[in-house]
Amino acid sequence: MIFRSLKEDVACLHSEMTNFGSSFKRARETKGISIDQIASETRISTRFLLAIENEQFHLLPGGIFNRGFIRAYAEKVGLDPNQAVADYERLGGSGETSEDPGMATAGPAKRDRRLYPAAIAGLLLLIIILYVTTRESSNTAQLASPPRASPSATAPVGTSSTPPSAVEAPPVVPELQPAPSPPAEALRIDIEVKETSWLKVSADGKPVDAGEVVQPGMTRHYAAQNSIVLSMGNAGGIVLKINDMPAKDLGNRGQVRELKITPENLRDFIR
Repeated sequence: MIFRSLKEDVACLHSEMTNFGSSFKRARETKGISIDQIASETRISTRFLLAIENEQFHLLPGGIFNRGFIRAYAEKVGLDPNQAVADYERLGGSGETSEDPGMATAGPAKRDRRLYPAAIAGLLLLIIILYVTTRESSNTAQLASPPRASPSATAPVGTSSTPPSAVEAPPVVPELQPAPSPPAEALRIDIEVKETSWLKVSADGKPVDAGEVVQPGMTRHYAAQNSIVLSMGNAGGIVLKINDMPAKDLGNRGQVRELKITPENLRDFIR
C-alpha cells in the first residue's frame, strides 16, 4: 500500500510538471504568437522561454528571475500570472536554486585560504622591489642635481628681459578705441510722413531703401558719414529733421524731388 501511494504521488507530480510547461506552449500557439515575438516583447531570451516550456528550470538564472520570467510569459499568452508562479513553486522551482548559493560560497572560501600564503609572499616581494628602485632613483637624483645649479645662475638674465615688454604694451590699447565713434554722428536724417508718398534712400552711395510707398504717420531714420540722397514722389508730404534740426519745406504736394544732403551743404536745408 505504501509503495502504491508513493508511486501515485510520483505519477501525479510528473503529470503536473508535464502540464505546466505544455500549458505555456499551448496558450502561445493558440494565440498564434512565436517564441521570438514573446522574447522581443518581454526582453527575455528565447533560451529561457524554451526552458520554461520544457520545464528545464535548471537552465534559468534562478531566484526572483525565474518567477519574473514565468509571470511575464504568462501575461503575454493570457495565463493567470499568479497561478503560474504558484504552480512553479509547488513543483519545487523556488527551492532549486537554494543549494547553489551555498555551493558557490563554499568554493571561494577554500580557494581564499590557499591564496593567503601566495598573496603574502607576493606583497613582500613587491615591497623589496619598491625599496630597491626608490634607493636607486634617489641616488641618480643626487648625481643629477649639481648641473642644475647653472640654469639658476642665468635666471636673473631672463627676468631682466621681461620688464621692457611690459612697458611697451599699455600705449597700444587706448589709441584704437576712440577711432570708430565719430563717423556715426556726421549726418542723421529723420523723416516723418504727412501724406502718402513714394520714397527711395541711399546712404554713402549704397541703397538703404530701394523704394517704397510710405503712409501718413510713418517715420524713417537714416545715418551716413558723407551723403544721403532722398528721392521723393510727393515732396510736400514729407517733413525732415537733419541732425535734430528742422529742415525747410522740401517742395509742393505731388512734386517729385531728389535731394543730396552732405555735411557740407546741410545748412542749406535747415531753417
